[in-house]
Amino acid sequence: MFRLLLAFIFIFNITSYAFSKENNKKDYNLLNNKLTIFINSKKYDKKIFKEIEKKLNYIQIVLDPYKSNSFISKFNKLERNTEISAPDLFVDAFRLVINYNKITKGNFDPTTFSVLSRTSKVSKVKHLLNTDLYDNCISISNIHVKISNVFSKKNSCTKISFDSIIDGIVVDNIRFLLEKQKVSSFYIIFGNTFYSKNITNNPSLFDKEISDLIKNNGIDLNSINSYAFLNNFKKNRIKTFNINGNRKDFTYQDNMFVIVATNSPYNNSILANIFNLNEKINADDYSRSVYEDDIKNKEFPIFIIYKNDLEYKTFYSNKFEKYFYDYPPLTDTESVKKD
Repeated sequence: MFRLLLAFIFIFNITSYAFSKENNKKDYNLLNNKLTIFINSKKYDKKIFKEIEKKLNYIQIVLDPYKSNSFISKFNKLERNTEISAPDLFVDAFRLVINYNKITKGNFDPTTFSVLSRTSKVSKVKHLLNTDLYDNCISISNIHVKISNVFSKKNSCTKISFDSIIDGIVVDNIRFLLEKQKVSSFYIIFGNTFYSKNITNNPSLFDKEISDLIKNNGIDLNSINSYAFLNNFKKNRIKTFNINGNRKDFTYQDNMFVIVATNSPYNNSILANIFNLNEKINADDYSRSVYEDDIKNKEFPIFIIYKNDLEYKTFYSNKFEKYFYDYPPLTDTESVKKD
């Protein structure tokens, strides 16, 4: 009888622990992706998750291009030379993608969504890119901004998506909300973007092969609180950052894994995503040390795993090394509004 009582107490304690952990952790289906939020405390205001849900609903109603009543859908349906006033979240997200369009000299162009909104099949996308049907649609210069928040389009066929940066925007907004609520220990995972605060044992986001390669380079991701990754070893849905806006062709490579680690979730997200559009990655390039030196001197912290046949090669920038060894991280240069 005593043993039975002990067994009952043991099972009850495990069940209670799992339940308390579940209360602190929530999974959401957001923008066709999974968002996980974990608050590392049993003592917190349960209204926080209600506030989070309100924030997520707002993000979707502004930036979800597949939601028919969202602002971005209304913008994408806008007739040429018709003006529309945009909410702050859209304005700030657009400002960020404009900046990265300039940084990549037009290689990254979020208006490639003009094609992707029609089809997600690779063969059909390639066909549409090779015709002249979308030549006048794919250009961010078709979008005009007046007095900072009034938008119009030169061509009605021009459509935009923030899929290149949305993971970072979601994570950064939730981070800001939790910090405003005085939550001191938590982590957030959405899409390719991770943020952790005061947690020393974070969940592993990668399979054993990738995890071992990271560890073999002496990198402990638990010591890096903010990073985003591009895993091209796995085939995902085609996004705007898989298409070169200048050449109107695919730059999707299945032999590369990238981690970018600044203290800005949205910068991490877009920098990881658009890396294919900035770098010429192939076996011949990486056999020459000049390319390794180029990676070393990148202005942002970046770690690369490159697969050549059956062999893996790894490189990381000096900035990444400094970040990893607890040098002062890069500071945010811009912010996406959180109100």
